[in-house]
Amino acid sequence: MPALLAFVTLSGCIHYQPLALDPATTAADFSHRRLDDPALRPHLVAAGSAHAKHAWPLESWSLHDLQAAALHYHPEIAVAKAKAASSIAAITTADTAPNPTLSFTPEYGVNPGAGVSPWVLGFSPDITIETAGKRQERTTQARHQANSAVLAIADKSWLVMSAVRSALVDLEASRRRLSLLEEQQRNDDELVAALTARISAGESPHSELALYQTQRGRNAIDLAEARSRIDTGLAKLADAIGMPASALKGASLGWSAFDKLPAPPAESRLRKSALLERSDLLAALEDYAASDSALRLEIAKQYPDLHVNPGYTFDQGQSKWALGIGMNLPVDRNLGPIREATAKRDEAAAVFQRAQIGISGELSQAIASYRSDLTRLKDVQALLTTQEKEAGNTSELSRHGEVTRIPVLEANGAILQAKLAVIDAIAQANQSLGQLQDSARLSFDSP
Repeated sequence: MPALLAFVTLSGCIHYQPLALDPATTAADFSHRRLDDPALRPHLVAAGSAHAKHAWPLESWSLHDLQAAALHYHPEIAVAKAKAASSIAAITTADTAPNPTLSFTPEYGVNPGAGVSPWVLGFSPDITIETAGKRQERTTQARHQANSAVLAIADKSWLVMSAVRSALVDLEASRRRLSLLEEQQRNDDELVAALTARISAGESPHSELALYQTQRGRNAIDLAEARSRIDTGLAKLADAIGMPASALKGASLGWSAFDKLPAPPAESRLRKSALLERSDLLAALEDYAASDSALRLEIAKQYPDLHVNPGYTFDQGQSKWALGIGMNLPVDRNLGPIREATAKRDEAAAVFQRAQIGISGELSQAIASYRSDLTRLKDVQALLTTQEKEAGNTSELSRHGEVTRIPVLEANGAILQAKLAVIDAIAQANQSLGQLQDSARLSFDSP
């Protein structure tokens, strides 16, 4: 009989399946990631990429496409999904009733009577019957913990997409700055050449040349820095996506909405989303609910579980049946664990309130920053308009021979500096916009 029980018990067992984790293999897999991987296409299509649906590989990558790639590749998403899977699996554990135990106690009599078996064989299972809804509370706690883990996937996804957006803003600004600085270098070269010709003709003092050469030197430094920022920006964007920097070499990346800074929704809408709908806040609510279920479970443990012990004994030729009923005696009424669970529930409530208050302040700052940056952008754009008008007047005078080429080049240089200031202002406003969207967990980027 013991052999039969062992066979029945073990026949349904799940067998161990090895899963090797080799650092060299994982490093090689990461180094082979690329944007034109055919395996990436279905994920982009599922994310709503119209470009990926009609053509592959993509000729150019938009913000939305890069964010979809990041949701597929970024390790933070994989970790969040793995944690959620663990939490979901824990529901099965929590919802499982305690396994019964079986005791087998053979005895052998040294001096049995005539015709009497020397063996005493006893079998006694121990079946636990949980009371006071302990299993239900344990399962409810696990479900809340799983809900929190699933919400964490949504929050990690937002943060990953936000990082891609921020990196693309920096990269787009760096590229536009580089284009303007290259134009500035050509303008500086022409200006220095024109001034050198005037000095050679004795029409200008040599001191003016030193001033413009110094300015050209400073602009050349800015140009070199701008070129290095391109590589840095590509590396930052690749890291935000979860790919090696080499994967972005040669890819057409851009964001046509860089200049389109939308007006945010009404502040009431922003606050509702930030304070009531953010995934991390909802996860904190699930954590609180899980701690409340944990408290209910500890309170339920004040009530003893029942242990049913039916037994059979073969006692030297006689069959004997028995039925035992037992229970544990919580003489301390489980006071220690109840107090601990109560404190943990209070802690979870405090964590939620801290997060909500912090988000409110974060949102207020983000709204103020975005409004301030939009105002600054308008001021800089107004300055550019003024510079362009002055340059137009100077060009008109030059066409009539009233001024030389040098004032025109100086005016062009002023325009380029104003355009650089506009690019910087747009980039700063875009970053503020991203922080505002992060605070509210609400996207209102231009398509």
